Amino acid sequence: METIKITIMGAGGFLGTKLVKILSEHHEVYPFYHGKEPKVDITQIQDIQKIIDVKPNIVIHAAGMTNVDLCETYKELAEKVNVAPMHSIVEACNKTKAKLVYFSTDFIFDGEKGMYKEDDTPNPLGYYALTKLKAENILKEKSDDYLILRVVVLYGYNGDNSERSYVNWVVNSLSQGKEIKTYTDQYGTPTLTDDIADAVNLLTKNDCKGVYHVAGAQRLTRYDMAIKIAEEFNLNKCLIKPILMKDLNLPAKRPKDSSLSIEKLKKQGILMHTFEEGIKIMRHQTK
Repeated sequence: METIKITIMGAGGFLGTKLVKILSEHHEVYPFYHGKEPKVDITQIQDIQKIIDVKPNIVIHAAGMTNVDLCETYKELAEKVNVAPMHSIVEACNKTKAKLVYFSTDFIFDGEKGMYKEDDTPNPLGYYALTKLKAENILKEKSDDYLILRVVVLYGYNGDNSERSYVNWVVNSLSQGKEIKTYTDQYGTPTLTDDIADAVNLLTKNDCKGVYHVAGAQRLTRYDMAIKIAEEFNLNKCLIKPILMKDLNLPAKRPKDSSLSIEKLKKQGILMHTFEEGIKIMRHQTK
């Protein structure tokens, strides 16, 4: 059986760390990082050559500027990082006949209905989401072989990178006796990073193409999530205070309900965990 070579851009990120760990169990993985060697700056055309020098079968694009409020404040930088490099990346993958796997976001939808399907019409509210949609469109227009995977509210145990997740923020805050405020009016389908890595493995193995929603099996608010986290980790739920999104006056608008339907994913035989199941898995991994 031929060895599958995979290059991963953004290998040092919250999701990238888990992708490297799990995909390395099955394939020959070449990770590239932003802050350490082997380093790739996706905004530099000459650096894109590095990702195809190993002649990969699959290129995973998990790099980018993901802070929603920073993208709203620094629009030119968001465009430079999230949109412009896609042209060179697609061209490089086409030349080497590599499948390009790109991670997009639930935020491309306006949140007016929830449980969005892959063919629902996007209507981004903020600039981060707009850059992700622009990148999707470049991929659809120019790529010979691609997967766009839209993901939602990532969580999981990823070693040192675990500190970046909502789950860890809740656990750490409550463990220190700190009161936290979290939304009761923003819904999503939180997704375990282990499940995403497994989905990438199966979707590429099945040679799937196009757009797939890779999300958790449960629609929850951030407040719902915090309560379930406190219960699982035996922490004080009384420290969790409900607020509305408008109370925080953040730079970027967020969709109220960007939960994603995973019916298309299920047809590939891929099952995603509920949030309760996912945080149990995560807690056991931290031991």
